Amino acid sequence: MIVFIVLQALALIGLLCGIVMFWKMPTVRMEERQDDLPRLSIIIPARNEELRLPPLLKSLNEQQFQNFEVLVVDDGSTDETEQVAKSFGARVLKSELLENMQPGKANACAYGARFATGEWILFLDADIQLIGENSLQTILNGFQKQGGKGIFSMQPYHYIYKMYENLSAIFNVTMITGMNVFTFWGKKFKTAGSFGPCIVCDVESYRKTGGHEVAAHTIMDDFALSDVFLKERLPVTNHLGKGILKMRMHEEGPKQLVEGWTKNLATASQSTHPFVMFCIQLWIMGSFMTVAALMWALFLQQPIFLIISVISYSLYGLRVYRLTRKVGNFHWSIIVAYPIFISFFIAIFSYSFYCTHVLHTVTWRGRKVKI
Repeated sequence: MIVFIVLQALALIGLLCGIVMFWKMPTVRMEERQDDLPRLSIIIPARNEELRLPPLLKSLNEQQFQNFEVLVVDDGSTDETEQVAKSFGARVLKSELLENMQPGKANACAYGARFATGEWILFLDADIQLIGENSLQTILNGFQKQGGKGIFSMQPYHYIYKMYENLSAIFNVTMITGMNVFTFWGKKFKTAGSFGPCIVCDVESYRKTGGHEVAAHTIMDDFALSDVFLKERLPVTNHLGKGILKMRMHEEGPKQLVEGWTKNLATASQSTHPFVMFCIQLWIMGSFMTVAALMWALFLQQPIFLIISVISYSLYGLRVYRLTRKVGNFHWSIIVAYPIFISFFIAIFSYSFYCTHVLHTVTWRGRKVKI
């Protein structure tokens, strides 16, 4: 009986940690159009993105705010990326390796920024799509509210189309909570970084800080970029993009999903506040305690223990599902199978840690990237 009580107590602690670590969901409100926004340069780094670019470029062409240029930086594509981008009216730049940088997204962003003619720059990943015709206006209004200086980043809502894509559920939750600013303690903790898929900044601040060129030797360019902005006492804010931006990740298959999360996970976790990381660990531990308590109840063959265990397991599953639905349209099966999803997360995190700290290299889009 004592073992059962301990297991349930640990499960309860984990459940409470799951609540406080994702306490709030900062979003940007849709507001009326403002005509005093400066010209914008939209930079899209692209490597073999012929399938993902059309939805993004189409959604940009449908925006009410149109005072912008689109620069697609072709980062060594071997498909029809260039032709697709041009067909939507975008200017295509062939990425060139800048001094002290290595091939990849950071170099492509830095190269594209050199050709920007706008006062503000918006860096967008190719797998993003703006949901409504006022989405761009809403993002820019949010940046203007913070004075039009520093970094304004937004994490797109993750849309799922195939069942295997649901394996990203726990990664999405931990990545967002790991930014430190979505917890019960709010801004008391320094932000861990910025959301790479959508970053707005002003050209003056970008060039003053060195921009993506400061990320020459890191795979997490969005974290390095935000760090240098913070050192210059420039604001860095993070928001969730539900209703404004959406994305689809790793549609090529499970292999790309594994490579994608392996690339970022261990490195990004190093920027998470120790207390937030502790809460995440307790939340993960609590999920397994519900399983252990259920198995122990079956072993004891006590109906009351079994009822308590089923209730505990179900409450945990509902909470996990609620967390995942804040960041994507993940499947309801997570309610029942959440230990499997969390186990997959632990396996990939361990592999990412090995690649990052032992091999010092990861694979992404056919490239071996040094860390």
